[in-house]
Amino acid sequence: MLFTATPDAYRSVHARLHLALAMLLAGSSVVMTKIVGASLPLFLANALILLPASVVLIGLTWWREGPVRVPPDAWRPLILQALCGIVLFRVFLFYGVPLTSAASAGILTSAVPAVTALLAWLLLRERLGTRAIIGVALTALGILVLTVPSASPDAGARPLLGGLFVLGAVFGEASWNVLSRVSGARLSPLAATTVVTTFALLLFLPLAVAEALRFDFSSLTLGDGVAILYYALGATVVAYVLWFSGVRYLSASTAAVYTGWLPISAVALSALALHERLTLWHALGLACVLCATFVFARSEE
Repeated sequence: MLFTATPDAYRSVHARLHLALAMLLAGSSVVMTKIVGASLPLFLANALILLPASVVLIGLTWWREGPVRVPPDAWRPLILQALCGIVLFRVFLFYGVPLTSAASAGILTSAVPAVTALLAWLLLRERLGTRAIIGVALTALGILVLTVPSASPDAGARPLLGGLFVLGAVFGEASWNVLSRVSGARLSPLAATTVVTTFALLLFLPLAVAEALRFDFSSLTLGDGVAILYYALGATVVAYVLWFSGVRYLSASTAAVYTGWLPISAVALSALALHERLTLWHALGLACVLCATFVFARSEE
């Protein structure tokens, strides 16, 4: 008898494709950071990225949900999420990626689940189960592997310092995750992301304006403009829409597995787009963080 796919089966397949594509796009943001950061100063670059992203998100939220009404008690946690999860994350990433390789940075950013679990244990007194502890240990091993001097032949002048900056970005993203658990904001994921992204743009603006007054915009090329728009719309807005359009049809543990596509995307694109040389140490580090991702996914079951 021929197999007939049910509507639920089709929905599950589409949801999984959406999650995989979302993480592939998110992984490309590490490579885009290196490209955009080579042409623009830090704060101006991020303002130019967040401006179109905020405009599109505001329009999308208005179209799907109407005007966003933020409860008075939600302003502070949302601003803190913008500061930690976007501003600090991007500042540390823009400082760190030029000092190390994009491949190593992409692998290091996969430490977010482990750092989130540690912060939740320290700050929220959430229990660290056996699987979570194993996941943290595997992540730590993956990070240690990348500190081997010969791990990244195409790293910048100070790869260890660059790695520390990237880990600072990881702590910023993990702080966002912890803050989102305690914020109590009665907002949809789309509305919350729109508000946080807009707040982050406002936080970047003062220093971005100061940098813009001294920057020679005639030095920018068409490729720079395409990279900025791709970072804003592809690696940010489209990745977000794909993720949340798929995650609602799958369990948290299943969705967590697909975050493993992020370092795979970052490593592959660093070789294809930036022509970075990949080593056995990259493969070992990637294997460790991918195993950690699967362990964390099992811990959600």
